[in-house]
Amino acid sequence: MILRRLSKHVREQNWVAVALDFLIVVLGVFIGVQIGNWNDTRQQRTIYEQSLDRALAEVQVNLSNIERSRVVIDERLPTIQAAIEVLRSCQTSPEARASLEAAFSRVRVMSSIRIDTKALDQLINNDSFLPFQPPETRQTLLSLSTTLNDLRAQSNDLVDLARQADWGLHDVIRMSDLTHGSPADVIEAVRGGAIASPERVRQWQLVVPLDVACKNEKFLNVFLIWEDTAYFNAVMGEVSSLEVRSALETLGVSAPAEDAAP
Repeated sequence: MILRRLSKHVREQNWVAVALDFLIVVLGVFIGVQIGNWNDTRQQRTIYEQSLDRALAEVQVNLSNIERSRVVIDERLPTIQAAIEVLRSCQTSPEARASLEAAFSRVRVMSSIRIDTKALDQLINNDSFLPFQPPETRQTLLSLSTTLNDLRAQSNDLVDLARQADWGLHDVIRMSDLTHGSPADVIEAVRGGAIASPERVRQWQLVVPLDVACKNEKFLNVFLIWEDTAYFNAVMGEVSSLEVRSALETLGVSAPAEDAAP
């Protein structure tokens, strides 16, 4: 309709009307484009807010995992350190042997701190979200990513080292017969409170007397590496926990309560 009116005004050489019609067309296009841009911006902001919510929920889960690992370490470390003292002082009593063997199930399992930053890193790496992030929020998110990724990488490296430490100990230990007859038995034992360790499948058994085992540096090193890894996870986990809690507070998000049990 506007085009027919515009053609009519051109034929009549009514240039004022032509100009008005042209202005109406331009304004219509401009308003349409602006409305489209506003809708796109609103949708993009919604996507950003959803992505931010996922990232913050992920951070809260990571924080719980960090603090839960400290509880596990505090529960298991004394048994490992008692075994270290048995080996370092070459104790040979039945009580010393029992103390050493009690540590086998613990020393054979050391988990890295479970940390997942996929949602956080996706949020940070999406440049289309930058218009919606105040500089302080951006900096806090970057700091969170660095803290969590560094902790995960170092914890994983130490745990990999701990898992390799029992290689070449066949002259000191050997594997027993099956401890449990089936995976279902292992599952039942773990549900009953047992540690989910390879000891649930085949236990370590000393093949030499304690006064010989205590002189094997590789054997002692298995326990020392576990201890080092535990201290790192506990200390750096605590430092990272404080940083994460501070960052969440800066972002106006409530941090989860500290876990009291694994």
